[in-house]
Amino acid sequence: MKSSSWTVYPFMPFLLFASILPDADGLFSTTVAGHHTILHTPIFWVILFGGMILIQKWKKMEILNPVSLGIFLGAQLHLITDWFTARTVGIQWLYPLSQKNYFLFQIHPEKGQGSIWEMVQTPYFSFYMENAFLFWVEIGVIFVAMSLMLTNILYDKISIK
Repeated sequence: MKSSSWTVYPFMPFLLFASILPDADGLFSTTVAGHHTILHTPIFWVILFGGMILIQKWKKMEILNPVSLGIFLGAQLHLITDWFTARTVGIQWLYPLSQKNYFLFQIHPEKGQGSIWEMVQTPYFSFYMENAFLFWVEIGVIFVAMSLMLTNILYDKISIK
């Protein structure tokens, strides 16, 4: 299989990095629920993506095509999974037109008033696991990603021989 810039480098590293980038706002927040800032809104990523495309067109930097798409898709995947697995705060899909939080399952904002660092401790961790369906879906996604990664590594080793 032939590698291209869209499937390997730089697309994938930027996609992976951007999939956690929206949570960078957690470094500056005092609560779990308070860490959903502009980085957790689609409009921010649309503007960033558009800006990167304009720079690519203006400066003729072809490398920005897979980089900008990786950043955009990674951030959108983060927002979709946050929307799907929301427990304390949803996603503001229509920001800045509306500041309404959207979520698929019932959320409990009062449980998100602890610090980010308290997330991995009891009682928050116990609260996090109360919705067994969401917990096991998240575990399943991790296993699927690991399986795909291992399959790709093994395929590359077999192809090299």
